[in-house]
Amino acid sequence: MLAGSAFSQPDAEDLKNEFGIFAGYSPVNVQGIGITSDRDLFLLNLQYARVLGSTENTVIKYTAGIVPVALVTQPAEVFQPSVGPAYVLPRKKVYGGGIDPIGFQWNFRRQRTWQPFLNTQGGFLYFTDQVPVPESSRFNFTFSFGTGVQVFRGTRALTLGYKFHHISNAQTGHYNPGIDSNLFYVGWSFLR
Repeated sequence: MLAGSAFSQPDAEDLKNEFGIFAGYSPVNVQGIGITSDRDLFLLNLQYARVLGSTENTVIKYTAGIVPVALVTQPAEVFQPSVGPAYVLPRKKVYGGGIDPIGFQWNFRRQRTWQPFLNTQGGFLYFTDQVPVPESSRFNFTFSFGTGVQVFRGTRALTLGYKFHHISNAQTGHYNPGIDSNLFYVGWSFLR
């Protein structure tokens, strides 16, 4: 810890576990890997992180998360199934949940109050209806990568971040248009 600072993080050698809650929202999605448009995404994530190693200025953490709430808003649109006539889909929110069992986060300036980071995660979500279109799948894989900053005060941290988030059924459904989102999130965590 920096001498005389009540706001810096305790030494990572002493506190290796971090428990947190994060909420993120993407009001519109982009088209990149996924080609679906006009979907917004909300995620609530409970996360665990464990310090794997550190240097004087950096920390690398393994992260894993539970996603108890994933909401995708699907717009009203005309859908053409593989067989039969086209029909109109109503606007609706589709609920899902899942896990992100594999992730890593690299914090920089580890002895400071403000610590920028890079992160990546992978996992899956299961929805109550097929996402993002009929004849796709309820079960989807996810991956994300992003950046942000953690602001430490003692053994607690406020996190502000951005991540590119991708949802795809990996060709397990008839259609696999995928959803790409620019997800902005905020979180709170504590170290033990």
